[in-house]
Amino acid sequence: MSFRLFVYYSALCGGWAALVGWLLGVLFAPGSPGQADLGRNGIIGMFLGLMIATGLGLVDALWILPWQRFGQILLRVMIAVVIGAVGGLVGGMIGHVLYDFLQIDALLMVGWMIVGLLCGASVGSFDLLAGVIHQKNQKAGRAKVLKCLIGGAMGGIVGGGLALLCRTGFSGRFILAPTAMGFVALGACIGLLVGLAQVILKEAWVKVESGFRAGREMLLAKDKISVGRAEGSDVALFGDSGVEKLHAHIVLDNGRYYLEDNATPGGTFLNDQRVNGRTPLSSGDRIQIGKSVLRFYERTKRR
Repeated sequence: MSFRLFVYYSALCGGWAALVGWLLGVLFAPGSPGQADLGRNGIIGMFLGLMIATGLGLVDALWILPWQRFGQILLRVMIAVVIGAVGGLVGGMIGHVLYDFLQIDALLMVGWMIVGLLCGASVGSFDLLAGVIHQKNQKAGRAKVLKCLIGGAMGGIVGGGLALLCRTGFSGRFILAPTAMGFVALGACIGLLVGLAQVILKEAWVKVESGFRAGREMLLAKDKISVGRAEGSDVALFGDSGVEKLHAHIVLDNGRYYLEDNATPGGTFLNDQRVNGRTPLSSGDRIQIGKSVLRFYERTKRR
C-alpha cells in the first residue's frame, strides 16, 4: 500500500481497536461502570493497549509482508499484543494513581501517553528482537522503535487531550458514551501519529511503478532487502515470469545503499544498464527486474 493509505489505515484501525478495547474493558473489568479504582482502570487500560497494539501491529505487518507469510505476520502481532497490553495496564494504573493523588484531570494524560508510548514501541519490537536473536545489526530495528515511540507518545498526549474534552464537554450529546468517544479519539491519534512518524522520518524506500501491486511504497527497514517472486521476499513481485524466486538484493553497507543481482539469467537493470556486481544507488534511480519497475528513493543526508 502507499504511505498515504498506511497512515489512513493506522488511524482507522487504531480508533476501531480502541472502541473494541473499551467494550472489553466495560465487560470484564472488576467493579461497576461508575466506579473508578486502580484495578478497574488498569484492566480497562490493558484492554485498550492490547487492542490498539493488535490493530497497529496487523496494519504494519501487512504493509511489510505479503499475506502469504501468515506465520511471521501472526508472530509480529502476538509480540505487539503483549507489549501493548503491558503498556495499557501500566498506563491505566499510573494515570489513576496520579489523578487520585492530586485530583487534576490533566494528569490522566500521563497514563495515556504511556499507553501510546508502549503501543508505538510494540509496532517496531519484532524487528529489534529479530536482530538481537539472530545477532544482526540492530540499527534499523532501533530506528523503527524510536520513530514509533515518538509517534505513540505524541498520539497519547493529543488523544488524551481529546479524551478529556469528550469526558468533560460532550456528556449526553452523542450516541456513544463520552468515555467511549475519548477512547476512539485516543486510539485514532496513536495510530495516526505512529504511522506519520514512520513516514515523515523515513530514510530510504522503494515504490513499485509497474508490476505486482503497482503503487506500493515500502520502507527499507533492514540492511539487506530481498527482491523476487518467492513468498519470503521482502519486495515480492509475483506473476512476472522474468523475475526469479530470489532475483536481487538492496543492501545497506556503511551508510550507502547498493543493488546486487543474484546471478540471474534475465539480469537486473539500473537506469537501463545491466547491473554487474554491487552497484551504488542514488535517490530517483529506476530498477527494472523482468517487466517490473521499482523506483528507489533516499532522504537527502546532511553533510
